[in-house]
Amino acid sequence: MGLIHKLFLATAAICVFGSVTVSAAPRLRLVKSTIGPVSLAQGANGATQTVEAYNAADGSLNLSLSSSVSWLTALAGTQRSCTTTTLAGICTPLQIALNTSTLSAGTVTGIITVSDPNAVDAPQTITVTVQVGGAVPSSINVYVAPGGTRDITFVTNNAIGGVPKTNDGGQWLSLALDAVGSFLVTYPYRIHIAPSSNMNGSYSGTLTTAGSAFAPDNKAIAVTMQVTTQPIAQASTSAVNVKLAQGQPPAVVNVGLSNLGLGTLNVTGATVSTTSGGSWLTSATYAGGAQLSLDPGTLAAGTYTGNVSIASNAVNGAISVPVTFKVVAQGPPTINFQGVVDNAIFGAGDTVARGDIMVVLGDQLSLSPLTLGSAPPLATTIGGAKILVNGSPVPMYYSSYGQLAFQMPFEIPNGVTLVQVQRDGLSSNLVSVTVADRAPRLLLIGSTGYGAIQNQDYSIPMPAGALPGYAYGTHPAKAGDALTIYAIGLGPTSPLIPTGQAAPGTPPFAPIVTSATVNFGGGIGGTVVSPLYTGLAPGNAGLYQVNVIVPATVPKGIVNVSLTLSDTVSNTVQIYVQ
Repeated sequence: MGLIHKLFLATAAICVFGSVTVSAAPRLRLVKSTIGPVSLAQGANGATQTVEAYNAADGSLNLSLSSSVSWLTALAGTQRSCTTTTLAGICTPLQIALNTSTLSAGTVTGIITVSDPNAVDAPQTITVTVQVGGAVPSSINVYVAPGGTRDITFVTNNAIGGVPKTNDGGQWLSLALDAVGSFLVTYPYRIHIAPSSNMNGSYSGTLTTAGSAFAPDNKAIAVTMQVTTQPIAQASTSAVNVKLAQGQPPAVVNVGLSNLGLGTLNVTGATVSTTSGGSWLTSATYAGGAQLSLDPGTLAAGTYTGNVSIASNAVNGAISVPVTFKVVAQGPPTINFQGVVDNAIFGAGDTVARGDIMVVLGDQLSLSPLTLGSAPPLATTIGGAKILVNGSPVPMYYSSYGQLAFQMPFEIPNGVTLVQVQRDGLSSNLVSVTVADRAPRLLLIGSTGYGAIQNQDYSIPMPAGALPGYAYGTHPAKAGDALTIYAIGLGPTSPLIPTGQAAPGTPPFAPIVTSATVNFGGGIGGTVVSPLYTGLAPGNAGLYQVNVIVPATVPKGIVNVSLTLSDTVSNTVQIYVQ
């Protein structure tokens, strides 16, 4: 859930934001957080995997490990010199055993949780993926439009070669490696299927792979290509995974269908089934797919499975998506590792700014439904949740089960900062984030690449009709138009507006204290102009706006836009220009 400027109505009083000694406690670091995919022969156990952990601060780590699945076991070894990182001298080897001999063929994933109740940035997780019997498919049957393409991807632990042969003699089948270099640990391949524009009907072929030291990778893959001018449906996700505490309101998840073919795709219905737990899964259709509701109700803690089947007029029939619902007992809030991020690009581990609008990601952060805060001055408690930065409560924007939003105080020092959530008298783990004067981020419209930018008539500079239901509509910008670009993390202003307070709604406003330019077109060849105003958006807390005139030299079509401050550059967003 991101914020756009119309929703900046939220929360909190002014506090004194002190500093804490963030190095007094140990700080957990893992050299890597994923293992695999590891290809194993069916009926065999895998070799023990090692991940090094180290302490990035003071004190001593006291690690404990747990596994989400029975085929993974892990223990912390004796400290020794690090062998896989130069960021520390002493590491703790985490030994992870792959007890896979009883697993069926297929890809399985387990999670090792590394905990230390006294450490900052704990717990953390290691995701382990195992491909029992390898990942090279035995057969492929795909639908594709004339002149279109489809790719089937897989990952091996060894390099392979592929020899395609098509029954019609065409050149529509090939194998490609999507990586280069001499030190690859895994090899990402894709089978590329590309019919010509004059093909139609069913075609077959064989792709023979060879050269791997892992025998199951070497096989003859039977390939069937169905070339059609009808719609081809593809789900927006391959699986739905939701975790929720007992007694919580239902979680709502949308599964959309996109059309990889021709014509118009029409969703006609959706049905759900569950293999355990009764009627916790329900669905409703909308124009582009199915909306699922997962209700913990009176379910006991445990993992429940189900499926949604979305029907449409697509030639490839109903699309089935598996659903996994993990219900847990109510407990303390938990913040994800690197789960304190800016509210624009959600960059895990990124440096953020003093005064930034921030998001906390985790579990059981609030046990109330989504709750929006009031207009500034912002409150420090919403939905029963409170956020502490360096031990002091901070202004908040909204709360929900897995996400909170708050303003990083202007008043704290730069450097490593500690964030914690309190809810119902329970405290979360501590998570660190690095804070600087500025970390400019331009806001985006949903999951698009277009920026949260307004034309002077409040419309969005996108193709006409691109945002159905948006009150002011969309239409392209043109040279000479005045745009308002919304941003966060632009740093101190003059005057400095206290954390949680609204920026002045009348002159004098609150411009930033450093220089700013806007680049239309991106890169060295873009047109750079000085904005009319860069500062806090009147009436808002933590939200900035950049007022700028579209230059006469702007290119037509999709145009990249970025903001440069005196010492840093923002992310890039898009506008549409005619």
